[in-house]
Amino acid sequence: MTTDIHFTTATLVRYAVTGIVCTIMPLILAYLWRKRTYESWAVFIVGFLTYYAAGTVRLVLRCFIFQEGSIFATDPFVFYLVQGLLSGICEETARYAAFKYPLANRTARTTSVMYGFGHDFYESLAVSGFASFHYVLDGIDWNNLGETEFTKGLDAQSAQKVLDGVAAAADFSFLDSMLVSLDCLAGTFLHVALSVIVFKAVQTGDWKRWLLLAIGLHTLGNFLCGYLPLSDTGMRLFSIFWSVAISWFAYRMYQKLPYA
Repeated sequence: MTTDIHFTTATLVRYAVTGIVCTIMPLILAYLWRKRTYESWAVFIVGFLTYYAAGTVRLVLRCFIFQEGSIFATDPFVFYLVQGLLSGICEETARYAAFKYPLANRTARTTSVMYGFGHDFYESLAVSGFASFHYVLDGIDWNNLGETEFTKGLDAQSAQKVLDGVAAAADFSFLDSMLVSLDCLAGTFLHVALSVIVFKAVQTGDWKRWLLLAIGLHTLGNFLCGYLPLSDTGMRLFSIFWSVAISWFAYRMYQKLPYA
């Protein structure tokens, strides 16, 4: 079994640029937000650390729930629904706790935006950023080592699965790079939007409405992205559309929140 798969220099550059853009975008937006509002970087750091804590809890729960042979791991509907619920509950509950406790004395609406940037920075770095940089390294290794080294010790079916994945990765176009970057930007504003909604839950004390709404929107978005039979392009377009819709809703809410 031989292939002519090759990662071109242009493809590797596209991955690198995409990784850089996705990684620094939340930082740039947070810097611009601070210049405009004088919001503290401490809020950004709280958002970053809170997401780390929520992500750790979610990882432990995933390992416990999605055991081999379980219906949670074998039924696609249940799998994506539970995955969405875990993200929605863990992230939004952690967001609520952050506004309720370490950020309790910060009641200005600008806090919710800066928190959202910090929350998203971790996700952008851990997901899109690291994944893009990983493809750069894997692409270089593939070009240097070749198919034999990557499929060594694998049976025919497993080897073909590896080759299909490598071929798809090597076909990373300029359009793909643009869509990933736009999806990252949309994701940043989605996390800001969800932060605004949860911030309102704390400020009004009506957590049953606003916290549950944030959990529901987060869960539904993740579930639909995974469960719907969409191509990678379709999934990213849906994710962008979903983020824009939630962001518009949250922006209207943000305008009614107090300045201080």
